[in-house]
Formats: sequence, structure tokens, C-alpha cells
Amino acid sequence: MYLIIISLLSIANLNAQTNYAKVIVYRNESNASKIEEDYKIYADDNLITSLKNNSSEEFYMPEGTFRLRVADKTPVIQSVKCSKGKTYYFKINRSLNLPDKPIAILYVDSITAKIEMTYVKKSLARKTAKANMGFQNAIGVVIEPVWGFNNVGMLSTTAGTEAMLNFGGNGIIGIGYSREFSENFGWSVELQDLFSMLTPSVSNASVEFASGIVSTTPYFKIPIFKGEQKIKIGAGLDYHFNPVITFDTDKLLNGIKDEWTYNNVLGYHILFSFETMVGKNLRVHTGLKYNDVNYTFSSGKAYHPTSDNLKTIRGNSLGVSLGLEYCF
Repeated sequence: MYLIIISLLSIANLNAQTNYAKVIVYRNESNASKIEEDYKIYADDNLITSLKNNSSEEFYMPEGTFRLRVADKTPVIQSVKCSKGKTYYFKINRSLNLPDKPIAILYVDSITAKIEMTYVKKSLARKTAKANMGFQNAIGVVIEPVWGFNNVGMLSTTAGTEAMLNFGGNGIIGIGYSREFSENFGWSVELQDLFSMLTPSVSNASVEFASGIVSTTPYFKIPIFKGEQKIKIGAGLDYHFNPVITFDTDKLLNGIKDEWTYNNVLGYHILFSFETMVGKNLRVHTGLKYNDVNYTFSSGKAYHPTSDNLKTIRGNSLGVSLGLEYCF
């Protein structure tokens, strides 16, 4: 997994140099009263950096038009049209000659910018090791505690109760990649592992259900709180592969040791979540996700189900989706 992530970042870095425009923002104010103030710089609604005085930051944007924004009591916005392979310089300073000293975004030619940036601290005027391309891409992990709606009794306990197996799952873990095509629209794909165990557990026996899932989701985003957070709404398809019930109950009377395989099948999901940037490149999300699928029995190694509720199984559930992504 580590090698995969490093490879993706290396490809993104190379891709940024050739297929994206470089944007450099800097400050060189002499206003001592504002020297400790950080300016939050956004590309569209993505937070790029908190720019200190006498510092600079560079990031990459795809060819086209984006909104360069400085958040303040009165936000300043400038539409920027950029072409791949070119570099654009913007000075972010306060207009001290005006009464309320508003922040201004000034486009600066490369010669002037390089002269002015000579006095910017070198430690801050760095080339980013990992190119920020307007946060068009992200890779991450997802964990989903799940509450399934279809509980099937599998074993009778000595207490007179039934140990149930939930085919909506007890949880999902996965890795994913997302791509945003515009400020409000994107697409994601995830590779997930769904798992479920007996509830309550039985000390000398186990029955487990598991399925791999390839999940794809087109989604819409709605910025809220001046773009600091976003509401994410999406719906998509899930390809469930290798669904298997594993029985290990041979220590019980009339118990078995077997595996029942179910047919690969398509399901669907609906997602509603909130996402927030928690750092320059890190994004978290939390929300609700409804899943639904119907499994049909394929084969068993030694036995097969005799009841209809195990020949065709509905795996619907409601989960809490928790995710952490690295944006680039």
C-alpha cells in the first residue's frame, strides 16, 4: 500500500509539471500592524494555504478558469484564466492608501515578482514536494460501522436464544480514489471489504459472512460556511464479488465445517456526508450511507441451504461513513 501511494504521488508530481499551470502567491507587506495576520488563500473553494507576511506558496491548477479568493471580513475574489505549462504570479497585499485598507490581489509579471520575492524568506518560498493541483485528486481510507436490516438465525444457544448473522454487514473497510471535475461535481471509486460475524458470539463455533466490493459513486458537492465545509450527496453502484459464508461449527452437535459461495452481483448505495479540510492536504468526511443488494446461492463444498432465507439473501444496511483523504 505504501508503494502504491508513493507511486501515485510521483505520477501526480510529474503530471503537474506538464499538464497544469503553476500559480504562485506571495506577500511582501511593510505594514507592521498586520505582519502577524495570516491570509487564507483559496482556489475555488479549496483551501490552499494560510499565507504569512514575507512568504510565498505555489500550487498547480488545471487549464481553464478558477476563482482565486482571499478570505477576510470582506472576501476578495479574482477570476484567473490559466494555460497548462505556464506560471502566474499574484501578490496579496493590503491597499494601505485606502481608508479601510482592503486586501488586494495583484497580478504581477514574472520579472517584477522574482525581484520582489528575493526579499521573501527562502524557507517559506519553497517548491512544494507534493504538488497541490487545486485538490482535483484524492486517495484515502474509509471505515464504516454498519447496521444491517436482515438478521438470519444461524445457531441456537444454550440460553435459548439464537445467534444471528447480519448480511448487511457489521462493518466495511476500504481504500479509495476520487477525482473532481468541477467545483461541484466529482467521482470516486473504492475497493472495500464487508464483514459480518455472529451476534451474540459463540465460544466454540463461528459463522462469518464476507464480500469484496468495488464501489463507484458520482457525486455533487455544495459548499457551506464560506467553503470551509462541503455537503456531499451521491448515489452509485456496488459490484459484490466472492460473497462467502464460512461455517466452523463442527464442535457442536450436528455442526458443519463448510463454505457457501454466492453469485457475484450488483447492488447500489446512497451517500450523504460532510467533508472538511483539516490541513493543507488532508480532508475528512463523515456521513450516512445506505446500501442494498440481493445475494443468491451458488455452491457449497459439502452442504447447501435448505431454507429460502439462505438461498436468496438481502444485504441492506445503514452505515456511518468515516474517511480520511490525502488531496493532491
